[in-house]
Amino acid sequence: MKKTLALFLSLILLLSGISFAAAEEPVTIHVAYMLTMNPAEGRQEVQDAVNELLAQKGMNIKVEFVCIDFASWSTQINLMLTDGSIDLFNACFMPSLSVLADNGSLAPMDDLYAQYGQGILETLDEYIDCARVDGVLYGAPKLNAFSTALMYLMRKDIADELGIDPESITDLNTLTEALKIVKAAYPDMTMISNGNGGAYMDFSGVDFLGTEDPLGCLILEEGSTDLTVQNYYTSDAFKELLAYGKLWSELGFFMKDPLNAQDGSMAYVSNGLAFGSFVSYSDEETTVSVQQKSVGKEIYASQVTPQAWATTNNVSGMTWCVPALSKNQEAAVQFLNELFTDAALSNLVCNGIENVHYVLTDEGNITFAEGLDPMSTSWPSGMGTFWPNICITHPWSPDPADVYDNWLASNETCGKSPALGFTFSAEDVADEVSACAMVVDKYVSALMLNIGDTDALYASFLSELEVSGIDDIIAAKQAQLDAWAAIQ
Repeated sequence: MKKTLALFLSLILLLSGISFAAAEEPVTIHVAYMLTMNPAEGRQEVQDAVNELLAQKGMNIKVEFVCIDFASWSTQINLMLTDGSIDLFNACFMPSLSVLADNGSLAPMDDLYAQYGQGILETLDEYIDCARVDGVLYGAPKLNAFSTALMYLMRKDIADELGIDPESITDLNTLTEALKIVKAAYPDMTMISNGNGGAYMDFSGVDFLGTEDPLGCLILEEGSTDLTVQNYYTSDAFKELLAYGKLWSELGFFMKDPLNAQDGSMAYVSNGLAFGSFVSYSDEETTVSVQQKSVGKEIYASQVTPQAWATTNNVSGMTWCVPALSKNQEAAVQFLNELFTDAALSNLVCNGIENVHYVLTDEGNITFAEGLDPMSTSWPSGMGTFWPNICITHPWSPDPADVYDNWLASNETCGKSPALGFTFSAEDVADEVSACAMVVDKYVSALMLNIGDTDALYASFLSELEVSGIDDIIAAKQAQLDAWAAIQ
């Protein structure tokens, strides 16, 4: 009787087109997340909220965050790339994109983005090409203000006290004159702080063409399309910086024993030992917005180079990638696409849960929920720039609600290197790059701080670079750059 009834019901369901097929289980993707300062004790709560939102959108995907301490990031990610245990990660603090691509660690993205990543392509537009290696797309750079110019960041209270107008500081000469005034009033204070190892300034207006140091570069000038690779360390631009370094040393602008500094340059501004420091951002407003929180004092910023430039290095430094061994590449790209385009999802990962980790203000920005601060909140909200698209989230007070509009506008108006989108593969000159990088570490900070017999040091520096193979690096970059330009 039961069998007859079951057969009858099955026949009715078959004729009506109804099926009892089991619902497909969601695909679980593992997304690597970096922990810095905050242990993210509320990660499960945020993860649940992310998965609930994905379910509401009808996406058959679940996310599991794989939290990794900053100190272990590179080591752990490299291990996970060999066993397929993660599906999506930010390639920051890793070998370059070209190295990861060349060693087979990354999945190619062209076809996957064409099918599942239209939002990524539309959001990044021409900047997506900065994630290409040998013409193949391997990731998606996080959306940011991509260009940088050299800025001098300074304490507002002292500048106001001494009548220093940050808008009057427009180059290194006017900066020098302003710092003379501050040094006279505060003789024991450092005017230009530096970080560990003595470095105090980024080389602005230079396209490094894929190496951490300008070992063969383009020196960028407005309107220039010249693709001639040069040795930056023999250029007039570098010699001018050395001349300023000598002058600033003689004026007492640097800290005592700068080569043995034990902290970041901003720490010395924050603790009152320094008046200011060099940083690199797209404009003054962005500099203040980003750095004021970490300095803990009101600050001004002055742009001291004439143009902000976007280069491939600037754009690709924090690129989101899918491992070649991931078994869930389609789902990973679908989730990445949502992170670029869905404001609610991006707010969750960047800022946490509204009224739990943060509250929305009447001004359209956000602040910590009552009783919380950056350390006590259970989701590290200050890590928003780690994620793919902070520009569609609520900005943090005191930034205005439209602060990210300025970031995006700068990407349209900035200078763009004529090599934007070119990625250098150092595979054939890897030994030379390593050897020259060691020479740079040995000499450059001492030269720029005017420590020792700098004329003799400079001659030795150039000689050791030549012996270490800088000409071979320049030739390799030139050949690859010419080949890239020929197909653009």
